[in-house]
Amino acid sequence: MVLLLMADLAFAQQVPQKAMAHYFQAKEYAQSTQWEEGIAELDKAIKIYPDYTEAKTLMADYFMALKKYDTAVAILEACYRKEGFQPRYIFFLAEACLRINQTDKAAYYAQQYLSQPLLNPGAMRKSEQIIRNAQFAAEAKKNPVPFQPKNLGAAINTEHWEYFPYMTPDGKLLAFTRLQNNQEDIYVSTKTEKGFSPAVSLGNIINTADNEGAETMNADGTLLFFTACNRMDGYGSCDIYFSQKLKGNWTAAMGIGKPINTSAWEAQPSFSSDGRALYFASSRPGGLGGKDIWVSYLDEQLKWSEPQNLGPNINTANDDQCPFIHADNQTLYFTSAGWPGMGGGDIYISRKTDTGWTKAENLGYPINTETDDNGLAVSYDGKMAFLASNRENGFGGLDIYSFELPEKMQPKRITYLKATVRDAVTKQLLQANYSMTDLETKKESKGVTQNGSFFATLEVNKNNALQIQQEGYLFYSRNINLTAEASATQPFEMEVLLQPISANGKITLNNVFFDFDKSELKPESFAELDKLVELLLKNPAVKMEIAGHTDSKGDKKYNLLLSQKRAESVMEYLLKKGIDKLRLTAKGYGDTQPVAPNDTEENQAKNRRTEVKVL
Repeated sequence: MVLLLMADLAFAQQVPQKAMAHYFQAKEYAQSTQWEEGIAELDKAIKIYPDYTEAKTLMADYFMALKKYDTAVAILEACYRKEGFQPRYIFFLAEACLRINQTDKAAYYAQQYLSQPLLNPGAMRKSEQIIRNAQFAAEAKKNPVPFQPKNLGAAINTEHWEYFPYMTPDGKLLAFTRLQNNQEDIYVSTKTEKGFSPAVSLGNIINTADNEGAETMNADGTLLFFTACNRMDGYGSCDIYFSQKLKGNWTAAMGIGKPINTSAWEAQPSFSSDGRALYFASSRPGGLGGKDIWVSYLDEQLKWSEPQNLGPNINTANDDQCPFIHADNQTLYFTSAGWPGMGGGDIYISRKTDTGWTKAENLGYPINTETDDNGLAVSYDGKMAFLASNRENGFGGLDIYSFELPEKMQPKRITYLKATVRDAVTKQLLQANYSMTDLETKKESKGVTQNGSFFATLEVNKNNALQIQQEGYLFYSRNINLTAEASATQPFEMEVLLQPISANGKITLNNVFFDFDKSELKPESFAELDKLVELLLKNPAVKMEIAGHTDSKGDKKYNLLLSQKRAESVMEYLLKKGIDKLRLTAKGYGDTQPVAPNDTEENQAKNRRTEVKVL
């Protein structure tokens, strides 16, 4: 204590009182982030006492706060090794050099800081990160990736700040956060053939006197999750809230509650396109350090599971945040300050596999720069990405830009299926179960409709069997074959009418297959026939006719015989699965009951079919 007092007295005796007065006034300005005013006071102090190193380094600190890194570097380098130059400013010098792409200097000063005694643990870890970043940035500048950002224009961007873009999985609605007069609100715009419609506020039900932002939605834009902070009903500093659109109006927002919201910081949600998972950033205990990315799953009772940390291939000891799960439900984009990058926060990609997430991969320069980069969103086809940037010639502050995502960083090629399910008689919306089966791998994904509709992604080059079923109804069957390139150009949007189980009710088994001129079932048929077995077991009083049909090509008698054998093959499968023979009949109709003219290959394929009818 005596030594510290002596040091303060020596400092006070050396520096003129007037200079010290300006120095301490500058520190007062820092309390209210009045950096320019503080710099002016420090300049006065330095003019009085030119060797005032403490004032110069503090001025560099303020220039860094203003992101004027060139000026900060010049000041700090002039002070380096001078009396009064504190070791922590060596770290600041390394950080500022990286910000202006002086990678060699950044690495040098970071190493110099690490050689100092009594290091601050946080600054030591960040210095090691600066060295990694400097090495990465030097190499990335030599190998830039394609990047031609386009401002989304006056329909979206204003003189205010626009950021956190989000596009619904169907590509029809763009949402984003706007900061205006220190107030954050959520805005939306509809995608049109000519671009985007003028953005509008989500209204007073969602946007309040508090701040709302970092939004995400379900596939059709009727379920909204967003971040709100310091609310009276909140659990912590920031929490995740949700609202539902009913009859065109948003309901009052409610906190998502436990186990997602805690007394820690939870924010930046990203909702999966299949409606089953919510990814978010949190500072909750149990992470790898700083802010981590977590996921919670929604079960069939609409309850959220205990959140899971995404692990060390994504999360680091530094901040990892701003998750965006693509519509393929396998590709995650996020911001991290802990992986090698250009400096600050960079955007990374990780892909979900059967064994976990792949190691984070930097999107590359100049998508990532020396400034903080975050808030990336990607269109469902994987080709177009959206991010916020304050580059020159914008409308002011942060604007939202679009750009073509480099092919290497694109998600798997997909399209999507968007369906509404109704009762065929009453036309009322139904809560129904659906399943999508990859006919090659037999991998099945399942889901439940929400408000009578569902959204499912379809991977290109796959042959899929879709079934939609609900108790008391015949199931719906459709084959979605995307193995042909042209078949994947358009998404599938449909209305499905489920027929109640009653006499003469009929199902076309669109996923039952035979080789040309053969009556043996192909293995790809088994998934669909198992659904039929399930239906018959749940409805033991139901009897069915299995009907085989052909197109009009070839001999009519031969077609009749072939259709009979195919119907019998289906019946044999059902019998082996335990269905009573008295409940089944098999009948071949040949080409006598076409559902389309036999004039094209497409129509002939429709006529070659297997049906079951309730007797």
